[in-house]
Amino acid sequence: MFNKRPPTKTLAPSWSLSDVLTSLAEASYEPMHASSLWNLTHKTLFLVAAASARRRSCLHALTSKQGFLRLDNRGLTMLPDPQFLAKNQSVSFGPQEIFLPALGSISSIREDKRWCPVRAMKWYLKRTKPFRQDDRLFLLPQAPYTPASKDTISRWIRDLIRPHVPTDERVRAHDVRGQATSRAWFAGVPLGDIMRAACWKTPTSFVSCYLTDTVSRERVRPGCT
Repeated sequence: MFNKRPPTKTLAPSWSLSDVLTSLAEASYEPMHASSLWNLTHKTLFLVAAASARRRSCLHALTSKQGFLRLDNRGLTMLPDPQFLAKNQSVSFGPQEIFLPALGSISSIREDKRWCPVRAMKWYLKRTKPFRQDDRLFLLPQAPYTPASKDTISRWIRDLIRPHVPTDERVRAHDVRGQATSRAWFAGVPLGDIMRAACWKTPTSFVSCYLTDTVSRERVRPGCT
């Protein structure tokens, strides 16, 4: 069966991460103080997913517990709930903390703040504080504001990607992980840094399963000349 139908790998993604990020700067998402909680939740989740390159299981396990989420002038530091077990976790290899720098510390372009996960998280925590009854970070943006499930987190990410994908293409939330790490690689980020951010033990996982030609996708987009 393997010889008849060998596994195939997509060399170039069918959607552009830049297109999704651009849509997150539109009027329905900015300014954040005027955005609906529904849109703010979706945007915050997507920015954290893209910036951290973590699996949906890790995003689901993020918590607002004291000591597991910290915001300061440097950026945002997060740890998943201690009961969380990563897919590739072992005695000697476990989930590492997530650190996302504030874009203001690495970019002088004022408009870039619209894509800053640290800014989005500050607004998200402020807006959800009045009705937060659970330590899980991502909540349903409507009463009774219970924790979002793994499937819901995936669906929210897919909902943001879907408008930028050809109608016959399958949409996977997991592809954000590949897009983010591939863009980092082509931007010159050291492989070791990418592996630590995405929690991979060896380069094999990245190269064989996630690395795609995001450069060509950004260079030529549908409808562009």
